[in-house]
Amino acid sequence: MFNFFKITCGFAFFLLSIGCVTTNTKSTRNLCLKENRIIKDYAKQQKNYSLEIPNNWVGFFDTHCMLAYKPKTSVKQKPYIVVQVLDKTSIKVSTGITNLEEFTNDYVKHIIAKNTNPQLNVSYQEHSLYKKYSVISYKTSFLGNIYTSLTISFYYNSKPFRLTYFAQIDEFENYLEDFTTMLETFRITV
Repeated sequence: MFNFFKITCGFAFFLLSIGCVTTNTKSTRNLCLKENRIIKDYAKQQKNYSLEIPNNWVGFFDTHCMLAYKPKTSVKQKPYIVVQVLDKTSIKVSTGITNLEEFTNDYVKHIIAKNTNPQLNVSYQEHSLYKKYSVISYKTSFLGNIYTSLTISFYYNSKPFRLTYFAQIDEFENYLEDFTTMLETFRITV
């Protein structure tokens, strides 16, 4: 019986480890582990985009070894406050999506499928360089806490980009200005 328990636990660990596989390169994964996830020169890790972060924020690799940013005061804090930029190498875009509206609608379907009463709000704005972009805000729960997520999506020159600001509800307003400042510095470099 004890051997059955050990085999079951081993199999569960195996499934958990392969379930968190990302599309990042092996060298990035190794850097993630070597640097203990916090990185000093985050700009070298930015692929296909550039983003300036305030002095009171740091770059880090999250649990999926994806580059993200958080306030220095929350480095060891969980639940967390995080800003993340995803591009075509880290976003699974459904077949047939060719424009911003389809890209946004696909993400909205994903949000609705994974959240009960997300209090979803979708709008579109104009960007001076990248033209139309979508703004999606919604509520979600994670590890027993309620979060607000604000997602900005671009579909520029047939390339998808998604910037997300994710914070616990009572912390969201505290860092919204920082996110807005970061958003103004966002540049697509491909």
